[in-house]
Amino acid sequence: MRVSAEVQELRSGVGARAALVLAEAEMWSPVLENALQGVGLAVISTSELHQLFEVSRSEPASLLVLAKRNSRLAVQACRAMWGLQNTPIFAVVSFESDLVPVLDAGADDAVVALVDPALFAARARALIQRVQRSSRSGGVIGIRDLEIDLDTYQVTLAGRVVPLTPTEFRILAVLAESVGRVIDARGILSAVHQHDYTERDAQNLVKVHVANLRRKLNDSHIQNPYILCVRGFGYMLERRSQPRGDDPLADLIETDDAPLP
Repeated sequence: MRVSAEVQELRSGVGARAALVLAEAEMWSPVLENALQGVGLAVISTSELHQLFEVSRSEPASLLVLAKRNSRLAVQACRAMWGLQNTPIFAVVSFESDLVPVLDAGADDAVVALVDPALFAARARALIQRVQRSSRSGGVIGIRDLEIDLDTYQVTLAGRVVPLTPTEFRILAVLAESVGRVIDARGILSAVHQHDYTERDAQNLVKVHVANLRRKLNDSHIQNPYILCVRGFGYMLERRSQPRGDDPLADLIETDDAPLP
């Protein structure tokens, strides 16, 4: 398929310090564009998802920004673009109630359209820096029969590919990078989304995702599950191949996914 002249023109401005933006006029103000330029990003605007996909697939960029008024379309765009070239996705949505759906759909961070430009710029800069650090430390984490590929976003268990949502993959990666250590729910979500949640909201969200992860990892049917819920503290990825014996931690491990008190 030939690349359109319009896309060819867009490509000429794309580079490693570029932000590719898919935005509707009412969701994307000049002050937000200026905020990105203020952190050293050239802003390349597109009007259609397929155009953004085409440009970003062929050229590197530092950031993808999706500013959609319709929350359903925002979720679809996040799912379509997630995992592309390890480029972080920053969603701009209409209402606070739209934040969690786009984050669960793969956005690395999300804000409402009326966000303070200075905060928007700071969070965009943090996203880029985080991806640069993870790119340097990528590779495959192996834990027993579980392999987590941080470069291809693929998880395999005993050689079988485990299909995970973007948020499930990120939670598993966070736990794997701190294997054998307990991380509380707020700490997990902070690492995954760089968005602050109340303790209760964090526990409820992580509980749902962990339950799905444990189901996909077949944890309820093996003697020593991979993901452990440590009562009163948080969650951990178990590196041991045998159940804990006299370890003091053993008394705190929940056998189900009950909420942490």
